[in-house]
Amino acid sequence: MAMIALGTESDMLDHYQELHKSKLSISMATFTQGAHNHHSSQLPWFWTIDIPKDTNSKSWLTECMCSFFYCIHWLHAKAAQDCWAEEEELLTCEFQWVVNYFQYRAKIWNKIYMDNKSAGNLGAACYVARQQAVYEQLGEQGELIWQGMNQNDGTFNG
Repeated sequence: MAMIALGTESDMLDHYQELHKSKLSISMATFTQGAHNHHSSQLPWFWTIDIPKDTNSKSWLTECMCSFFYCIHWLHAKAAQDCWAEEEELLTCEFQWVVNYFQYRAKIWNKIYMDNKSAGNLGAACYVARQQAVYEQLGEQGELIWQGMNQNDGTFNG
């Protein structure tokens, strides 16, 4: 409408079409990771215009834009894959850290147990022995769960 108000020639008006809201939306199928057959997706007319009119066909731009959207899709998928790989590595480390912490606490409780037992403080020694057993059991359960999750590599890197 603005171009008409400015007195644009008819051949220019034929070249540039009116923008409609429906043409401004992006098909999410183009960006969805599991979507297939993007080559049949229709791009809005303004992605395929030949501004300098130096080519006979607009197909090269459509192919270029489709290739561009494939690249964006690939980069999005690659970023998601990298995020999941990083998440897996972090969870593996966190799991090992928790088991290491349980084993560390069991050693600390064992030292306290030995100190209390040698001092003749049997009440405290019984309590400390129970705490040591709890942490040892947590560490053993963690290692068993780790081995169950990693059938291929049963070794714990703790």
